[in-house]
Amino acid sequence: MLQQIFDDSPWEFQGTFTIRDGLDLLRRTHHQISVVICERCLPDGDWKIVLTELDSTPDGPMLIVSSRLADERLWAEVLNLGAFDLLLGSPFVPEEVLRVTQCASMAGGEVGHPRSRAGLISEFSYEPRHSPAIARIATGNA
Repeated sequence: MLQQIFDDSPWEFQGTFTIRDGLDLLRRTHHQISVVICERCLPDGDWKIVLTELDSTPDGPMLIVSSRLADERLWAEVLNLGAFDLLLGSPFVPEEVLRVTQCASMAGGEVGHPRSRAGLISEFSYEPRHSPAIARIATGNA
């Protein structure tokens, strides 16, 4: 569960269970969010809906797609369509989640990069008994 990974990190976590609620949160706070971690498939859509929304915002967050299964085709599609990376979790490796998150946040802050905001992360996943679907995580610098 991603919540536990970020509990002992410099990030603050908040979440929702649907893409709709997650996108509403992003619209209200997009200027503070630098990275979105989105589960491959959710009850109300998939990661491509999130990517389309993020791409429509000049300062939109970087997208990391998560999946429980290794799938080279998905990884290629994720990168080719413009997401930052694919995280595999079954379970997630905490160090890898934090490393990929930090890299995405730094990439979004590169000079001239259209997604230049840093400080918060959002996660979309569907685990109704375990964790919320969108999480906002803030660094100590935010």
